[in-house]
Amino acid sequence: MQTGPKYKTPSGDGIGKALAFCSGGISGAEAYVFLRLEGAALPEGRLFSAEDAAGRVTSVLFLNGERAVTAAEGADPYPGLRLMRYAGSLPAADASVCALTNRDALAFYTAQSPGGLTPHNEARYVYRVRAMRDGLAAGFGRRENGNAVSFAFIVAQNEDAALIGDVFTLPGYRNRGYAKKAVLAAARGALLSGRTPFLLCGEEMEGFYERIGFFGIKK
Repeated sequence: MQTGPKYKTPSGDGIGKALAFCSGGISGAEAYVFLRLEGAALPEGRLFSAEDAAGRVTSVLFLNGERAVTAAEGADPYPGLRLMRYAGSLPAADASVCALTNRDALAFYTAQSPGGLTPHNEARYVYRVRAMRDGLAAGFGRRENGNAVSFAFIVAQNEDAALIGDVFTLPGYRNRGYAKKAVLAAARGALLSGRTPFLLCGEEMEGFYERIGFFGIKK
């Protein structure tokens, strides 16, 4: 972590103070994820906060992107991202999409770096496997010749909502509709469990997701 404020994982009353800071000081999509998807039950290691001498939260640090945001900044920690909610009907079951395993998750994180698995992605992989083990995450994708080539994950969920993310297809398998099928399978899994599917995407991908049933939500 960076120098300056000393961050800690909030607990007890600190969780409420960290969430109140997000609600009042940050207008970005990541604040929505914490406030609406994870509520007061923050998974271990997802959010850190720093307090001043009076016990007031002055800044927070999000795991994703390792991005710090201060009260004075009050800005979107991920500019350009769109928060979208699924509004289509229940997607049909697709036999070409399978549930992803720990091995597939390892393949996903290895593929993110041309030189192989980096220490940062290895840590993210361990976190994902733990989340899958604990029922906080799930993976959907396509395999060819026994290897996963397209991926979409439910990266966080609670009783009411599921956040879809880490959508990726290996370069040699793109433009075949695999990502669309994986995302819709994730949405189907969320809906069948009684959860509303959400996702965060870059502005350039908004049209793609709109075409498969998602609509943008104003931050």
